[in-house]
Amino acid sequence: MSDYLAGQVEAALDLRSWGAAIGGQDDLVALWSQLEPTLYGRPLRGGAVHSWDADHGTIRLEILRVAPGVTVLAADTRIDLVAVREPARLVHRCATCDRAGRAGYGVFHCRACGDAGQPDQVCVDHAVMLDGALTPSCPEHHPRCRDCDTAAVFWCAGVNCRARAAWCARHRARHPQDPDTDYCPGCYRLAFPVCEEQGCSSVGTVTCDWLGPHGKPCGQQACTRHARRWQVFGAERVGLGLCRNHSRIAGRPADELLYQICAGAARTRGVRVPSLPAFGHNLRNCGHRELAVDYRTIRAKLEAVRSRSAAGNGSAALTAALERAAVGWERELQQLRGHAAEGEQLLQRLQRLLLDQDPRWGREIAAGLSLQEYKPARTGGTSGDRAALLWVQLPDELHRYLIGPQGTRIKSYSQQLGAEVKLADRNRRGRR
Repeated sequence: MSDYLAGQVEAALDLRSWGAAIGGQDDLVALWSQLEPTLYGRPLRGGAVHSWDADHGTIRLEILRVAPGVTVLAADTRIDLVAVREPARLVHRCATCDRAGRAGYGVFHCRACGDAGQPDQVCVDHAVMLDGALTPSCPEHHPRCRDCDTAAVFWCAGVNCRARAAWCARHRARHPQDPDTDYCPGCYRLAFPVCEEQGCSSVGTVTCDWLGPHGKPCGQQACTRHARRWQVFGAERVGLGLCRNHSRIAGRPADELLYQICAGAARTRGVRVPSLPAFGHNLRNCGHRELAVDYRTIRAKLEAVRSRSAAGNGSAALTAALERAAVGWERELQQLRGHAAEGEQLLQRLQRLLLDQDPRWGREIAAGLSLQEYKPARTGGTSGDRAALLWVQLPDELHRYLIGPQGTRIKSYSQQLGAEVKLADRNRRGRR
């Protein structure tokens, strides 16, 4: 290209139909040096297109602007190429297409290829995408089933696999309600366990919380229809789940019952370790009637549970929960001692009433009476109002004499005391 006057002609070189590759500026200069002489003598006007056909295709030159007075291209005419139009080139080429001698746009990336240091682009046609996760791969690295090594079709969404393990169609277990979620057999059993009740195919949503010798929950599961609940945290909270084998809690040792309740509370979010009266209620329902009102002994047994847990025979969560509850238990003990003193005073008043008002049986009843527990009156709260309760123990053969015809005597004594007198039944489990 000669050094002519600048800017006489502006043109755009169109190579989009030219098959030969242009490697850079040197290739372009060489190509133009062949084309320019063929233009000499051709008329010039804006918008005109000149073309050349050769073995590699067609080259076009579009005249964009011509300076005034320039009508014919000559050797001294300066042509500025303001644009060179080339065919689109693939920057991200599909490696699989390249191996087959084709051109494909690699919109995806195969992780296995990248890890191996190989070209990792994959086009839409060659990308392998399993159900359950947007994790593409090339055909060579199609994920294999973890169990049988056949071509996988989905990623398991279960708690063990977490969409990192692939499985074939034979090992697919679909979510009961969500058709887009699949599990391997093992994760499906964890997510939707079958009820332990024989013949029941419902999902076991309630897990047995009873701890075994090694401190791990039993884990047996039952559906809501066959589940068993141990209501150790009160009626307003969900209790501990129990399987068929662990549902018989009546008569179990008190130390074991206290440990199970404490450990269950420590593992249950939003639940505190029960109060001393609540422990007493649970012990009474399990047959430990005398211990149920011996709060000092209950407190000592709970301290033994804490000591064993702190020594490494329990979890850190259990130890921390017992240490938090200890302050409240000490405060409750002080209150319960005061309640016991009030109860003893009421018992003495009841004994005097018997001596004064029942000349026939009063002396014998008064001698046989002993305090089991006293509960002051309760006002307000979620459970409503309740009168003071004086629970007393008396030999069974004297019960009817204290009660009187149609309960008249015990009602009269209750009114005079300002507290409802209740007889504790030694032979049957009582409810408070």
